[in-house]
Amino acid sequence: MSRSRLRPATAPHTNKLPEACPHCGSHVISRKGVRKKKLEIVQVWRCASCKRNFTPGPAALRNKTYPIRLVLQALTLYDLGYSLNETAKRLKSKSGRAVSPSTIATWIGSHKEQTTFRRLRAEATTIYPPEQTIRSIKLYHRQIYAYAYHRSKLALLRRNPQHRRFEALATFLENIPSSCPHELFCREDDPKARASQARPAFANTDRIVINRKENAATATAGFIIPAVGANKLRHETLQNFMLANDSSTVAVEIPIWLTEDEIAELESQYGIELAAGGEPRSITGHIDFLQVRNDAVHILDYKPDARTNKPIAQLAIYALALAIRVPGLKLFDIKCAWFNEEQYNEFFPRTLFAKR
Repeated sequence: MSRSRLRPATAPHTNKLPEACPHCGSHVISRKGVRKKKLEIVQVWRCASCKRNFTPGPAALRNKTYPIRLVLQALTLYDLGYSLNETAKRLKSKSGRAVSPSTIATWIGSHKEQTTFRRLRAEATTIYPPEQTIRSIKLYHRQIYAYAYHRSKLALLRRNPQHRRFEALATFLENIPSSCPHELFCREDDPKARASQARPAFANTDRIVINRKENAATATAGFIIPAVGANKLRHETLQNFMLANDSSTVAVEIPIWLTEDEIAELESQYGIELAAGGEPRSITGHIDFLQVRNDAVHILDYKPDARTNKPIAQLAIYALALAIRVPGLKLFDIKCAWFNEEQYNEFFPRTLFAKR
């Protein structure tokens, strides 16, 4: 192992300019050098008002001997089914850092809220070995999407009497590599064919009740996002962590689509306009997170600007398309939500399409 690889790494969550001083709330803040820890270099900031120095970041990331990314890797490896000793060996191989199994066990005990899959882990490890638990496929849809699903969770879904009626959903997810019409996602003639760009009139917030609530996804985002340096990696890191570690996320980056015939049928059924433009129309998109919990299918979208960005039309179209793609699945079975580190906003898409 080269010495350069073992140098302390910069802690990314400390580099971003803090919104306010955690002690007095002042916004007059400046950099005050760095502090070298055993395995990390953290940025120190100084408040001009109260004259105190501080290192920003959530409480869960403070006073840690090991970089948080190492903790995340350990939690994921263990929840995939590796033993404590195997997890320690793989961490050493990947990072060059020696972490004892007892330390990993302490991390596991400290992060139960973000690793709810733990209660299913024993049964899941009898279904697939760790290296086969998650199947990931790259989809070249104008840009690269890392579609992935958790094979053990789908198997457990089929075994669960409460969720067995969603067996067709599991089959749909498993068949996406062969059943997805990839050519629809590569059209260059109509940029508005993306569900994320849709602004149809039916998505009227007056027709729905948006529930703002506490949710594990928000807590997990608050734990993961600040620990990732590059903005473009934050979304992917959160997806991969939730897929491996929470009990309800069964797939991420799920491609979804509607063809001209399906669009026309939905518009006639609900008396709405889904997409403008000349025929043949199509709508495509990718669901960030798909969860099954509490006898419902949940479509989740991570939005860094969740307070101001309300992707109601986008999520409602995802729900319509998923109900068409999965036999037996109804809008009544689906909930939609968008979230970030601070809030989780949920609504029932069926209320948008009630008779007008």
